Amino acid sequence: MPVTAPPPTAVAAATPVDSAIVRAINRVRRTHGLCSVRFNPGLAGVARAHSVDMLRHNVLSHASFNGSSFTARLSRAGRHRRYGETLAWAPNGAGVTPSVLVQLWMNSAPHRAVLMDGRLRRIGVGSAVGMMGAQAGAAITADWSS
Repeated sequence: MPVTAPPPTAVAAATPVDSAIVRAINRVRRTHGLCSVRFNPGLAGVARAHSVDMLRHNVLSHASFNGSSFTARLSRAGRHRRYGETLAWAPNGAGVTPSVLVQLWMNSAPHRAVLMDGRLRRIGVGSAVGMMGAQAGAAITADWSS
């Protein structure tokens, strides 16, 4: 199964799934007294390109296949004082809805720290559908900035 996603560009519009993930994140943040994050098309373009890269190289990692760090990737989306990144693999048929995904992140200390960092106020979510090994599903990257 080939990787499917819009071609990586400098900016990306939110897909319905990506928008639903942002809404689920904002529900959890508001529950904890934090402000909502705003969708940022530049961050979304970087996030989507990273999701495609992970599928093409069959790896779930914050480092790009070429070895660049997530902070190096995010710097292409503009200058920000603070960054964060959350990743996920959602296998087909596993029932990973946007709300379930956010709960999984909340149950992981490093991911929870990013979601609950009130200094992070912008987000770009980019997902790509394809194969990870023999399993079909979606790679999801959420890139955050101050």
